[in-house]
Amino acid sequence: MAPIYYSIEYRDYCISCDEKKVIQCCDKCGDSVCGNVKCCTIYPQYKKDDLVLCNDCVDTIGKKFKELKEPEPQIYRYESR
Repeated sequence: MAPIYYSIEYRDYCISCDEKKVIQCCDKCGDSVCGNVKCCTIYPQYKKDDLVLCNDCVDTIGKKFKELKEPEPQIYRYESR
């Protein structure tokens, strides 16, 4: 018998904590997540739906950031003539 693959609509548990209380899907990868802070991060949008990212996607996005070092402020000295 061939394996049965289910779409995200049939998953009724959170990918991170395996509890059966799915609220939303991750907007980047599509995994189902609950509203727990340990499982996902919800970013509110103005006049739009909330942006939901699972913690795995937050970590992969965070690794792409690079640290920006600001240059040291220059001190200007004026000579009197």
